[in-house]
Amino acid sequence: MEKPIVSNGRLYKGIKYRLNIKGNDIEKKIVRNLAEFFGVTFSRTEKFKNTDYNFSFLQPGDEYREKFNMYNEILLLFSPFQDFDRRALDFVDKTLTDYDNRLDKVCIFLVSKDLNITNKIAALNNENKDSKLIVPFTYAEFSKRKITQEDVENKLREYFYSRDLFAIESPIRNDSYFFGRKKIVQEFYSKYISGEQGGLFGLRKIGKTSVLYALMRTIESKDGIYVFMDCQSPSVHALRWYELLEGLIIKLSEKYNVQLNMSAYTFDEKHAAYSFEKLLLQIYKQLSEKRILLIFDEIEMICIDTASAEHWKNNLDFVYFWQTIRAFCQEHQNELCFLVAGVNPHCVEVASIQGIDNPIFSMINPAYLELFGIEDVKNMVSSIGKYMGLEFDEEIYTKLVEDYGGHPFLIRHICSLINSSISLERPMKVNKYDYGREKANYDIAISKYIEQIIQVLKISYFKEYKLLEILAVQGNEAFLSNLGKADFSTIQHLIGYGVLKKYKDTYFITIEALALYLKNNSDLLINDSMEEKRTAISKRRNKLEIKLREMIHTVFITKYGKLDARERILKAKKTEERTKLEGIALNELMEKEYFFPELKVLIDKNWEDFSKVFVDKSKFKLNMDIINTYRIDAHAKSITEEEYLMTHMALKWIEECVF
Repeated sequence: MEKPIVSNGRLYKGIKYRLNIKGNDIEKKIVRNLAEFFGVTFSRTEKFKNTDYNFSFLQPGDEYREKFNMYNEILLLFSPFQDFDRRALDFVDKTLTDYDNRLDKVCIFLVSKDLNITNKIAALNNENKDSKLIVPFTYAEFSKRKITQEDVENKLREYFYSRDLFAIESPIRNDSYFFGRKKIVQEFYSKYISGEQGGLFGLRKIGKTSVLYALMRTIESKDGIYVFMDCQSPSVHALRWYELLEGLIIKLSEKYNVQLNMSAYTFDEKHAAYSFEKLLLQIYKQLSEKRILLIFDEIEMICIDTASAEHWKNNLDFVYFWQTIRAFCQEHQNELCFLVAGVNPHCVEVASIQGIDNPIFSMINPAYLELFGIEDVKNMVSSIGKYMGLEFDEEIYTKLVEDYGGHPFLIRHICSLINSSISLERPMKVNKYDYGREKANYDIAISKYIEQIIQVLKISYFKEYKLLEILAVQGNEAFLSNLGKADFSTIQHLIGYGVLKKYKDTYFITIEALALYLKNNSDLLINDSMEEKRTAISKRRNKLEIKLREMIHTVFITKYGKLDARERILKAKKTEERTKLEGIALNELMEKEYFFPELKVLIDKNWEDFSKVFVDKSKFKLNMDIINTYRIDAHAKSITEEEYLMTHMALKWIEECVF
């Protein structure tokens, strides 16, 4: 083996002087093989859940930094079982936490005796999109021959560049991809330690549940006690208030294996509060008198006015449930505290419910989860991007904040779209000009996510939605004139979400993509000049035209192949024009030679291929004709409010079909 090589104080090839490599003879041989292109800096055996694990740390050199942005040491773990045991991943989590200051928190080298390990890791990645980048090897690979640096780099390319780490839909369940929220997690942990109540609020998909998961990981690491209730689940919001109290007791006792004589207590309207108090005190004593935290996520689902179940929404279940919790907290301040999370703090702001005092009115000081600033966006995007071989122009981070307001979920999905458009020949730099050119397409692609984010306001907090819509569509003057009709709390909520800001006497929406969505999906008349109306119609029609082209091209290619697709597309042109189009590539042909009227003809002539998209042929033709007739940007003619509204409705009908 080569002599150890050190550069700038880092060992990047060979084994650290006097380091005792742990493991059996085969595992030591594997470590020595990898030491030919990594520095081996640490080696240890640890027992975890009755199993001994051998592991070492590999330090990457400059070539791995350049190609894969690998800076920290990599965990090399051996799994000496013929059938891979997923419990080894629990040991991985523990080790990454124990050596947080040294180890890369995403990438792990796993050497397994299981010959099917590659398929098992692939299945794991499919189940959990935010799983770590586990690069699998088998003992057999090393026993057949020496693994070369090229072999290792090929593996890294396969596992780094082929996975889209930006496309995470669900809340973040581990620290690997958790960014920008450590301060608020610590604040809520401090509230738990001091027995204070907490409230976390913010827009949909902004990361509230991810913060709650991080808080739970912190509590677990410090041997605390909590129970998590997802109020979105029918197993929670379908329950009556006294059944939910019983559910809390059952969940706590099962989670911490506490033995209770439940049959001695009754949970009904008369006795539930008493039974809850007595059983919770028993749990508290059996758990070494550690404070218990009750966490309620998606609190709207069991809140007055916003719940889906009648007994929470319009009856008094909300009052009786929180009367019980409040009474316990007041009498037993050391034993229990709670945290509620949702979009809107309505549940703690309404003073009375059907003439009865709201038990948790002003009991919580709401904390809003803020949108990311430029530094948080840069940290998240660059950290995730580096594992996929992507480096971003510095200006892109600023644009992501300007265009998408620093909303982490939207930004990750924009980066996912960027990733999907780039070849796997990496590393590669993402250019600000490419971003600018494609932004209109990105906005179209993420409109469904914008809808998810804003839908809860439209359904449950319509005043807030309407004010945003007025600002987006009719401007600041109309917004200010409607402001007096709104409650003060409505404005505070919108500012708390981070979607609304005020500069002097002007309010503006911080997420440009959200303002665009509101404009494109509003029935309000725009109080704008003719020039602004031209611009609004032009933008929407241009985006629609791009989407229709893409849809026609995709449907024809998929169903008929390139040659037949070309023939069908050419039929929309006059016979004498077709000869001029020979030799032009199909995608270029669609982009440069086919405009709105011809797209209508193509769909009309091939209605069977598009009937499932548009359903009603006569409505399709009518709306396409309206959109083309009132091209006021092209013809520089005036348009009445009635004609403008008609054009808006026609655009909206077609947009809802294709987006």
